[in-house]
Amino acid sequence: MKSHLSLLLLISLLILQQSIVAQSKMSIDNIKSVYVRNSGPIVANEEIKGYFVFYQSDKIDKHTNEYTLQILDENVNKVKNFKFTDSKNIILVESSYNGSDIMFMFYDKDQKQVDYRTYGLDGKQKSSYQQPLDKKSKAYIEQVLARNTEETQNKSLYGIEDKGFVTYIPLREGRQYTYEVHFYQTDKKKHWTYTPEDVERVASPQYLGYSDSIVVFEVLKRNKVMSNKMESWLLGLYLHNGKKAFEFETDKEKYNFYPMNVTSVRNNTGFMLMGPYYDKDDRVVKDKSLGLGVWVMNNQGKLINSKYNSWNGDISKHLKIDARGRVDELGYIFFHKIMQTEDGKIFAIGEGYKKVASALGIGLTVLNAAAGGYNGHNSTTKMKITDMVMLQFDNKFDVVNAQIFDKNSNSIEMLGADFTSAPLLAFMIKYVYNGFDYAFSQTDKGHTMFTVGYTDYVRSKEYKGLTFNSISYYNNNITTDKINLKTSSSSMRIMPAKTGSIMILEYFKKDKRLDMRLEKVN
Repeated sequence: MKSHLSLLLLISLLILQQSIVAQSKMSIDNIKSVYVRNSGPIVANEEIKGYFVFYQSDKIDKHTNEYTLQILDENVNKVKNFKFTDSKNIILVESSYNGSDIMFMFYDKDQKQVDYRTYGLDGKQKSSYQQPLDKKSKAYIEQVLARNTEETQNKSLYGIEDKGFVTYIPLREGRQYTYEVHFYQTDKKKHWTYTPEDVERVASPQYLGYSDSIVVFEVLKRNKVMSNKMESWLLGLYLHNGKKAFEFETDKEKYNFYPMNVTSVRNNTGFMLMGPYYDKDDRVVKDKSLGLGVWVMNNQGKLINSKYNSWNGDISKHLKIDARGRVDELGYIFFHKIMQTEDGKIFAIGEGYKKVASALGIGLTVLNAAAGGYNGHNSTTKMKITDMVMLQFDNKFDVVNAQIFDKNSNSIEMLGADFTSAPLLAFMIKYVYNGFDYAFSQTDKGHTMFTVGYTDYVRSKEYKGLTFNSISYYNNNITTDKINLKTSSSSMRIMPAKTGSIMILEYFKKDKRLDMRLEKVN
């Protein structure tokens, strides 16, 4: 009798295991067109609840297509889908999720406008906003479409948790470079637009993040396009009305500070900024940074606390620094994410990048010179993406530990790299060229642990191809893991998943098939 019960139990466990495996993989067939970048995770209270996927599902006639928004659960099972028909001349530019709604940014070629559409997780459209394009803004949209790839990240559309979506569009007319910021409030169906006042200067905005009541941008300002004198300004806009909360140049202390990102401070209404800092008289395009700065501010723009960790002093105790103020062999560092744990520890997740000689750029320069001309836009350098790095800070923002995670480098031929500052190069690598290998960071609801994911391309005797690598923090320990991702798919995207897993989305263009599966990681 006992052996019979044991056999039944074993069979039940095998069936349950097969069921779980089946629930962790799903395919969608007969896909006419899809961009894997326009899919994403559905997150609530730091936990993965599911995924959304948008694709062209059919061609109705020569003027009309059918499109599908597919909602999946955390095990990549289909929950529901929503289909609609529209002109074949609408192009999905970007998408974003804000914790309750999904917004899609379409370019309508027929109407010559940008169409922002919001959908709930039930698949129903909740609102839409149309932004007509003029000659000042059309050039930007066309530039984005020309540079978009399967893996391109959002450049101008970002979700504000449970409140709405913010977007900015650079504007250009002749020698005038400016921008507009739009906020679409989804809970109250309101919309506001912010237009800067100093339109006579060249201004380039970059979204940094948001707090509970404001959205924050860094705006790089110059008097002329090719000027070596670049100023970093911090702009805060109130989410409820678009009014300016603050705007000031980030040289208010003893250094010039160039913030890279914003994160809310746990158990506090303020926010934290992190980025390189320079001497007052330095030219950011040519001179090295002195180290890494941290600012803590309130929502009115008041500086509450600041800390400057120098490359040659504080950071060199943990990492080897070269004469150019760069981490040896790593180069400059772009910080992707700031993680805060429940016990007060702060971790900055970064990736190295550096300028190296470009054989292609040097060759073009020589050819131009031989032909009797010189093109000042040619670069004799290119960008090399190097290793991952993680810095640990205490609650006073002192560096207490640092670790480099080796990976194979990759290079980007970038127009004008010789004449561009290190902070601006980092934003271009991330948002224009999608050149960094960082994939995502994920934490749990209690902020007791976190995982950082990045990709690498391995060339060894045992394996040649793409790998996914994880860096995990739990119980004061750092562990790493790696899985091989060799595939015949046309494109791939890796997303966070439930604890202990990642979600891999692959598009097989020839087979018109989209595969999604969960893979275990340690």
